[in-house]
Amino acid sequence: MAQLNVSELDFDNIKANLKTYLQSQTEFEDYNFEGSALAVLIDLLAYNTHYNGMLAHMLANENFIDTAIKRESVVSIAKSIGYTPRSNLGASATVDITVTPPSSFTSTTLSLSRNIVLSSTKDGSTYSFYPINDSVTSAQVIDGVTKFIFKDVIVKEGRRVTNAFTIAAANTDGPYIIPNASVDTTTIRAQIQTSLSDLSVTTWPVSTTMLDIKSDTKTFWIEEGIDGLFQLRFGDGVLGQKLDTGNILNVDYISSSGTGPNGCKTFGCSNTISSSGESIAITTSSPASGGATQETIDEIRFNAPRYNATRDRAVTEQDYKSLILQSNSNIQSVSVWGGEKNDPPMYGRVFISLNPVAGQIITEQDKDNITNSVIDPKTPVAIRPVFVDPEYTYLTLTISSTYDPKETTLTKGQLETAIQTAVTEYFTTKLNKLNKSFYYSRLHDLINSSTDSIISTNIQLGVQKRVKPTLKSQHNYTVKFNQKLQPNEISSTYFNVTLSGVTYKVSLEDVPASTVVAPLYSGTGVVNAVTSDGQVVGEVGTIDYDSGTVDLPSIVIDSLYGTETHLRINSGVHKSVKDITTQALVRTSDTSTAAVVAKPSRNTVLILDDSVINATINSGSGLSITANKEVEEV
Repeated sequence: MAQLNVSELDFDNIKANLKTYLQSQTEFEDYNFEGSALAVLIDLLAYNTHYNGMLAHMLANENFIDTAIKRESVVSIAKSIGYTPRSNLGASATVDITVTPPSSFTSTTLSLSRNIVLSSTKDGSTYSFYPINDSVTSAQVIDGVTKFIFKDVIVKEGRRVTNAFTIAAANTDGPYIIPNASVDTTTIRAQIQTSLSDLSVTTWPVSTTMLDIKSDTKTFWIEEGIDGLFQLRFGDGVLGQKLDTGNILNVDYISSSGTGPNGCKTFGCSNTISSSGESIAITTSSPASGGATQETIDEIRFNAPRYNATRDRAVTEQDYKSLILQSNSNIQSVSVWGGEKNDPPMYGRVFISLNPVAGQIITEQDKDNITNSVIDPKTPVAIRPVFVDPEYTYLTLTISSTYDPKETTLTKGQLETAIQTAVTEYFTTKLNKLNKSFYYSRLHDLINSSTDSIISTNIQLGVQKRVKPTLKSQHNYTVKFNQKLQPNEISSTYFNVTLSGVTYKVSLEDVPASTVVAPLYSGTGVVNAVTSDGQVVGEVGTIDYDSGTVDLPSIVIDSLYGTETHLRINSGVHKSVKDITTQALVRTSDTSTAAVVAKPSRNTVLILDDSVINATINSGSGLSITANKEVEEV
């Protein structure tokens, strides 16, 4: 007797299995299943089985965060592990507002309302910004003129919105849905008015945890609903104070424009702050940044399990990374290491390096927010965060590939474009972030697999550091490549330097000591300033080939050439170096303070050198690709 295949999901195969089963029964052995009415019933059974199978699979998929497709499913699973997806975030800027009132204004203090509107225009669009808090300042007399100066005012982009809800007996704990998809949940303020007749108002703070929540704690929680809108929930009298029937809930917030306002830096104000006839001057300390759109399904799927792993505490390196990335949309990658890894150890410190999303910046305000709102409430006592700016190392690649013209219809130029695409993809997906290392073999294999016609590939690797000099001022520059370097391969872009009262147009070249010999090339050398015709005008520094350190002590750089703002210093790596890693810590001792300072290479971001050939500044190509036809054997 034929057996039904119950694991089949394809409609045609289900139908064929049903026919095979029925044909094996003596009652139907003479039936023509293609021409009889029974064929319609078999189709119906196959459709029903197919629908049920698909439904079962969809239900199973939607129960797991890795396979769920619908946003409401992913959000629901994330909620069960304590994760709230990020809403739209309004871009924030820091400004100083100076108000010069008319002579008729006699008050010695002035208030800046959180409802004052500042405006800024970018790419033809005008955006509104609001101070995040009310503030008050006192009058100052400057050059005989009375002024009111509001320093370091943080303004956030968006539109202020207020929604009101009347608390009903059947729904005292919520949810109360915010009918605005672009709400910035970090700006939500909930105020409870006692009743329509009693206008007294209390502001309730938001909570992100159940810890220390008592029956009389005035607080609320924010979560995303099944419709994608955010909603507020209040206590039930056991966890959190319960709202009373007849209370009026007033929710005000900022509805943001997402990423559009990022980069706004010129602000104006058409409102009156003191009185008519005043003048208002606004100076920008930090341009607008941090604007973001609502967290996507893939971002929730990636971030929620990692956030849950922290258990709302910051103890391990991964805890810090997850908490910081979840709370800051303008941060692309984070590197964290403990002070115990220093030599000697620096206990009680955790070092944090932040790499911003391309086109955005990380302000001191962002760092303060991370310290005060993300780390301090969740970290053990006496652990102090220390922020270390990322250092960028640019990789210069000279690639030569040999291909078999019989195996491809692509031209030489098209092959070189395919190789460039492979290189760009490697840096985009594998590098350009903290804690990412360059591996020669991975790029080599990626290039060879870009087309079947490529037979072999040779990659020559160089490194470049960019130094922003303090012009016309004596300064000590220390450049750490953190790789063993090859002698006689230091070069740089042109700059003007004054030596013995004479100004020269020079670049840098190294000369190894006589003890630096093959094959190890271990030791030190000197760095000379050399004119374009090869004249050495002076020794300006030293180089340690083993540590990859170039010291330029007491050099005065007068100017750079072209539109350059940085001095580009290039070097070839030692012939034995294939990979550029970012995990090792390099430490130095600051002799001026006798303190040990962490100089980590793990705060390094590896980036493809974007230099182009430019004789004016003495710049070569950061990426050079050549595809050569295979030479046929005779």
